Amino acid sequence: MAFDCQPQWHHFDGPVLGSVFGPERTKWFLPLRSMLDAGLVVAGGSDHMIRYDPRQAINAYHPFFAMWMTITRKMADSRVLGPEQRITREEALRMWTLAGAWLTFEENVKGSIEPGKLADFVVITKDYLTVPEDEIKDIEALLTVVDGRVVHGNEAALQ
Repeated sequence: MAFDCQPQWHHFDGPVLGSVFGPERTKWFLPLRSMLDAGLVVAGGSDHMIRYDPRQAINAYHPFFAMWMTITRKMADSRVLGPEQRITREEALRMWTLAGAWLTFEENVKGSIEPGKLADFVVITKDYLTVPEDEIKDIEALLTVVDGRVVHGNEAALQ
């Protein structure tokens, strides 16, 4: 079983959920920890809001902002939406990589860096696994490589 979601919108919309659904139902809103613990493949993605800021759009679409939201579940009003449903950095990263590839039946060719798979990867501004948690949302891609070709940035960006 699988679940595809866009958890980043909860950052802005989350503060009103309690008044609409009540606290008992709200704590189960997008229960990522429970889904992963139950063995579901959970993938993360986004809609896009062209020409809007990828982090400030009401439907934010920046992948690191989205991962940060699944890890912290911090809403715009600084409260945490269902803290018991937080997930780890590794689990969040898997949602936007291998789980997404699995949902499109491409896990044998992409989603992880392994011999025989496409050379799809990004070079980022900070170390996702060690940067302070609240800096995850600020990570940017310096270089994006798809199937071995640079499609965003250039090698000079690495200097």
